[in-house]
Amino acid sequence: MKKKLLLWSATLCIATVCLTMTMRVQEPIATIEPIEIDPIETFVEEQLARMSVDEKIGQLIIAKIPGKQTVNAATRALINDYHIGGFILFAENISSIEQVKRLTADLQALIEAVHPPLFISIDDEGGRVARTRNLFRPRIGTAYSIGQTRDTQNAYNAAHTIGTRLHGLGVNLNFAPVADIWSNPANTVIGDRAYGREPRITGEMVAAAVRGFREAGVLAVVKHFPGHGDTKQDSHDERAIHQHDKTRFDTLEAYPFQRGIAAGADGVMMGHISTPKVHPEEPTLPAVFSPYWIQEVLRNDWGYEGLVITDALDMGGVTRYYSGNEIVLKAFLAGVDILLMPANAGNAVQALRDAYHDGRITDERLDASVRRILRAKYRVSE
Repeated sequence: MKKKLLLWSATLCIATVCLTMTMRVQEPIATIEPIEIDPIETFVEEQLARMSVDEKIGQLIIAKIPGKQTVNAATRALINDYHIGGFILFAENISSIEQVKRLTADLQALIEAVHPPLFISIDDEGGRVARTRNLFRPRIGTAYSIGQTRDTQNAYNAAHTIGTRLHGLGVNLNFAPVADIWSNPANTVIGDRAYGREPRITGEMVAAAVRGFREAGVLAVVKHFPGHGDTKQDSHDERAIHQHDKTRFDTLEAYPFQRGIAAGADGVMMGHISTPKVHPEEPTLPAVFSPYWIQEVLRNDWGYEGLVITDALDMGGVTRYYSGNEIVLKAFLAGVDILLMPANAGNAVQALRDAYHDGRITDERLDASVRRILRAKYRVSE
């Protein structure tokens, strides 16, 4: 009996092994999913890896063009010595379509082929803030006149027309559209640069304009966060003050910026605007220096991952109260990515270099901004 049991057990074991082997043979071979390579992040990391610290710091600066309508030795020095990341055009830099095309091409030619392109930027909103107004016909009307039509297609068409013209000139970054609400009739610095007097129509027009610029091949920047439409002061000359609390911001000023960001805005421009009822402990602190507005509201609460850009840093809204080096460092340490038009670009770069070498600026903080800049540059280098 024991022999029969042993024989039966052995037979059962062999059968089990055979069945198991058969089942294993029949198991399908697992397929290896192809790894998706993100071309944007590949570009970003390759560029970042080959950059020196000085080159990274230079990417943070957009400067005025010293040579006015041509490239001169001072312009070359900003590239060769300071590795400036971009330039901004004003009316003084513009005389004809062909001249601007030559200028932008000559500027880009200063960059070695292995480096990311320059930002060639401009303020071209239409209406009274249009640096290219003398180059093209028909002229684009004010944002407010477009908003009054209550047809967002008109905002899209106007922005797409401006963007197409700029793209043809070699401009790749436009500081437009204005996302401020003209809620204070006495406000003249914004006025008819805004699409409307209430958030809903203003926000829908801003979103349409962002799409128009981007689909024409130009990066779009909404401005002037957290809102310049209800200030009495002009930040070109002095500190502008927004005399409302965060609840008011959430219910009024926020909406057009949120709609612009949702439409794909590449940048948000920080205004030289103090918010004493939001910052009672620092009532004169401008939003451009505020970690609260930049990091808590934009980055954390809203989840915004694009560029944060200063308004021009040679404006009285900051230069009347802070030194040149203070302005640059306060803005960057608050969370800004791009420093627009510091009064002296070379000094600004040196201040940032010094802050890096004494530990106030970390590699992590610097690389975070440069990555965002490179992602935007990839979009205009395609």
